[in-house]
Amino acid sequence: MFHVTRNDAISGTALTAAFEVQLRAVLPPSWRLTRRRPGPRASADVDAVFELTGPDRTRARLLVEVKRSVEPRNVGAVLTQVETFRRRRPARSIQELAVVAAPFLSPLARERLGQAGAGWFDATGNLRVQLDRPSLFIDRTGAARSPFTEPGDRRLQSLRGSAAARVVRALLDDSGRRGVRTLATEAAVGAASSSRVLDLLARDDLVERDNRSAVVSVRKRSLARRWAQDYGLTTTNDVVPALVPRGVDHLLKRLAGSRQPYALTGSAAARTYLPPEITAVAPLTLPVLYVPDAVDVLDALELRRADSGANVMLVEPFDEVVYRGATSTGGLHFVAPSQAVVDLLTGPGRSAEEAGQLLEILGRKDEEWTR
Repeated sequence: MFHVTRNDAISGTALTAAFEVQLRAVLPPSWRLTRRRPGPRASADVDAVFELTGPDRTRARLLVEVKRSVEPRNVGAVLTQVETFRRRRPARSIQELAVVAAPFLSPLARERLGQAGAGWFDATGNLRVQLDRPSLFIDRTGAARSPFTEPGDRRLQSLRGSAAARVVRALLDDSGRRGVRTLATEAAVGAASSSRVLDLLARDDLVERDNRSAVVSVRKRSLARRWAQDYGLTTTNDVVPALVPRGVDHLLKRLAGSRQPYALTGSAAARTYLPPEITAVAPLTLPVLYVPDAVDVLDALELRRADSGANVMLVEPFDEVVYRGATSTGGLHFVAPSQAVVDLLTGPGRSAEEAGQLLEILGRKDEEWTR
């Protein structure tokens, strides 16, 4: 795609041309792509119009709107411009698809576009075009993080780090209206850190704020997935794979009587939050424990380091926030549901499926976890 090593601007003309080139490259030979003029009266509403003709001679139009940047919260406004064009030039018996093009479109922005039934293209290679008639589905993946930066933009761009994690966990664990300073106190961070994180979350359309900038609601499911883009169970923390010679059940019995500080996360934690009538989607084969010192736990529980064949993971956390809201059940200690979710979203094996199951359960108790 584009080879940009500095803060070079990508023009709308270059983006439109790149979209055409990429689309032609993936279309079957029997398809035809023709660029049309939007027309002088509608030129302010869309930047380019392409007509696709399938092998059965059915046609569809791609209405391309180019933007310098698209934040998730602005997707609706961008698509409004395309809708204005449609109203001025209504199509008869031909499908029209809005396609938003930008230097970079974040996963959340693409998710919002998909929910609105739109397509997308960015300079890193993210491309999606879906039509019913003629039948066509193109879905290509580019970068998950932007390689471009705006000169002078000092806003927070990532949820990496302890301060961001603490604010995110505070938002996931509780509900209700909270101002910047109140949230900072709950999260045990400075007010400036709280403000910067909230600004990022507002741009990503993950929190709703009132006219005093206080948080009034949180899209918790989306927030957990957004955090998982910058946080990883095995990449953010220090992990020591180990072997329990006598098996997982023996380990859990030892933990129930242990004085070692720990908190189970991942699959083991998810199970404790599932209703009795719900069966976990996968068997517990790899318990994951947050521990302050893996060496101490190896000795205390008679575990062995294992580069291969490990059946337990000891994790030294990047921050004490992982223990926030931990609970005890049946003599065992577990991380809070929100921490279990993000660990599962970034964990090994079938963890993502287990995360989906836990998210569904959390959504039954808290409507904010459904969004």
